[in-house]
Amino acid sequence: MDFRRIFLENWPIKLTSLVLAVALWFYVTATGKTEISLTIPLELRNIPQGMAVVGDVPGKLDIRLQGQERVLRDIAFGKKVVGVLDLASAHEGESIIRISPDDIRRPIGLVVTYLAPYEVRVVLERIIQRTIRLRPVVTGAPAPGFRLQGIMVSPSRLSIEGPAGVLNGLESLSTMPIDIRGISRNLTIEPRIDYHGKTIKVLDKDISVSIAIKKEKP
Repeated sequence: MDFRRIFLENWPIKLTSLVLAVALWFYVTATGKTEISLTIPLELRNIPQGMAVVGDVPGKLDIRLQGQERVLRDIAFGKKVVGVLDLASAHEGESIIRISPDDIRRPIGLVVTYLAPYEVRVVLERIIQRTIRLRPVVTGAPAPGFRLQGIMVSPSRLSIEGPAGVLNGLESLSTMPIDIRGISRNLTIEPRIDYHGKTIKVLDKDISVSIAIKKEKP
């Protein structure tokens, strides 16, 4: 078989056909569209100064994206897509914030064809400051022949910050349990604070709990 004749005979026509075939392939690849469904994170932005979000706010959105397959492929390789809930216009109390396709941060060329939820209920409360007591919680007993003489907390009152609805009526916080089982000497530690899931910030630094242990008389 004469391969040279096969390739060289009418080569202008064959070259033109090859160029057209490649161009057609690129055209189909570039214009062909597909659609995928995603669950994406919802981020809060522009929370008004001096305010805090309270209550439950959805952390995710369900969306569908339409676009070129090669662009959608970038998402599978780690290109991030996120929803943004802009609270710049929110006010104290309850607000209903609408989410539009413009609030979906995504690669250029992709169209959002569906999103849910498209409305989010947000409650804002003023951030206030208060001072409260810190109650040390101690578990266990000292070593035999020793007894607990006293507990001192420093500072005696904590300065805290948080939403008004959380702090109003709050009189004290507790430490996480401090285990003194088997100890035979004085102990000073920086305690962990039990917030009970409340959105509270402690403003004080160098908080300590000192535990005095005394040897019992024979």
